[in-house]
Amino acid sequence: MIACLIAAVLAVGDVQPVDAKKLEPLAQAWFEARPKTAFEAWDPDVRAALLLQAKQFGSFDEGGLEPVRDAFWRAWKKHAFKPSGPKGNAFDTPFGKAKFLIKEKKGKSIGLVVGLHGGGEGAGDAAEATRWIAKDCMGLYPQGIQLVHDTWNTVHGERFVLTLIEYAKVVHDVDPDRVYTMGFSMGGTGSWFMAGRHPDLLAGSSPCAGVLMASPKSQLWKKEEVEQLQHGLVPNVRNLAMYSYIGLADDHCMPGTFLYVWDRIEELRKQDPSGYEQFVFKTYEGLEHAFPPGEPETGIRWLETKKRDTFPTKLVWEYASEPFPMAEPSSPLPRLPKHWFYWLHCKDPKDNMKVVATRDGNTFDLQIKNADWKSFDVLLNPTMIDVTKDVIVMVNGKEIYKGKPEPNVATVLETLDARADRAMCFDRRVELGLE
Repeated sequence: MIACLIAAVLAVGDVQPVDAKKLEPLAQAWFEARPKTAFEAWDPDVRAALLLQAKQFGSFDEGGLEPVRDAFWRAWKKHAFKPSGPKGNAFDTPFGKAKFLIKEKKGKSIGLVVGLHGGGEGAGDAAEATRWIAKDCMGLYPQGIQLVHDTWNTVHGERFVLTLIEYAKVVHDVDPDRVYTMGFSMGGTGSWFMAGRHPDLLAGSSPCAGVLMASPKSQLWKKEEVEQLQHGLVPNVRNLAMYSYIGLADDHCMPGTFLYVWDRIEELRKQDPSGYEQFVFKTYEGLEHAFPPGEPETGIRWLETKKRDTFPTKLVWEYASEPFPMAEPSSPLPRLPKHWFYWLHCKDPKDNMKVVATRDGNTFDLQIKNADWKSFDVLLNPTMIDVTKDVIVMVNGKEIYKGKPEPNVATVLETLDARADRAMCFDRRVELGLE
C-alpha cells in the first residue's frame, strides 16, 4: 500500500497549486495509521514513509494553506478517535480504564473546559468537577485513572488530558482558541501543571487552592520555606490568561507554593513589562480548603472572555524533561516529550532548556540556552510575515538564516498533526539545522 502511494506521489512531483484530491490517499493513510490517543505511539517506519510522501509533494503556491489543511482535516475526522462504552466516554490505556463525563454544547465556535477533580490517594470524583463550565463551552471531566497524589501531574494524568483536548477539537470541532483547564485542590495543582507545560494549547487556566511541585516539599505554609520550584512551568505562561486563588488557612493545600509563584510572576512582569499581563491571584485570610464567596463563578466569568494568543510576538519556553511526580519504575509509559511550542519546534529538547523568542515583522530572534540551536525550527504562515520579503532568523545574536521559505505540504501536515489545531497551523518553516 505504502509503496503504491509513494509511486503515485513521485508521479505528481512538485504541485503548484496543490490539488486537494491528490492529497486524499496520503491523508487517509496518515490518519488511519496515526495513534488515536496520547497513550499510543506511531510505528516509526510507517510514519517515516508517510512523511516522505508528504515531502515529495514539494511546495505549493501562496494561498494554499487552507485547502491543504482542510484536505487533511477531513481525513482526520473520518479516522477520529471514538471512545468506547454505552455512553461513549471511556477507553483503555496501559494504566487502566480511562473514563470521563461530558457536558455537550451545540453551536458554532464553542469552546472547551477541561475540569479537573480534586482528591488524592484513593480519592477523587469527576462529578465534583462539573461545576467548572463556561459560556458557550462544552465540558469534559476526566476521572483519574489511578487515584494518587497529584494525579493530573503524572504521566497518565497528562496523557489523559491531552487526549481529551485533541478529541474535543477533532470530533466536536471546538474552537482551539478557546480551550481552558480549571480545577480546585488536586485539580488546581493539575491546572497549573497543564498551563505551564502546554500554554500553547490553552486560552486560559484557573488553578485554585492547589500547590506546585517544590522542594523540600509542596505542602508548605510560607513562601519563605520554598527552596526550589519545579522548573519548566512558571516562565512559560507569559501569554496565558490565569485566574488563581488560595486560602491562607488551607491545611489541605498549603498556600506556600502559590504565594511563592506569585512573587515570581511579579518579578517576571518587571523584567518583561509586556508579558504575564493576564494573571489574577487572590488570597483569603482565614479561608480553609473551600471556595471563597462568589467562586468559582467569578473566575469563570473572567476567564471565559479570554482567547488564546495564537501567534505571540514573544514567547518563553523553559523545559522540564521529567517533571515531578516522576514516572514509577513500573510505569508502562514514560513522560511524553514536548516538541512543539507555539511557533517553535525542537527535535531534541533538553532538560533546563530555556528559549526566549521574539518576532518583529519578518525578523525572528531566538535566545537559546542549554540546547543545540540546530535542533530548532521556526514555524511560519502568511498571517505572521510578509511573504514577499525575506525572513531573517537570528540565534544568540548571529544571523543564521535569510531567505523566503516556501509553503509545503509536509509542514502543513506535521503542524496540524502535532496539536489537532486548525488555527495554529503552519505552511513553511526554517529548519535551523539545515542552515
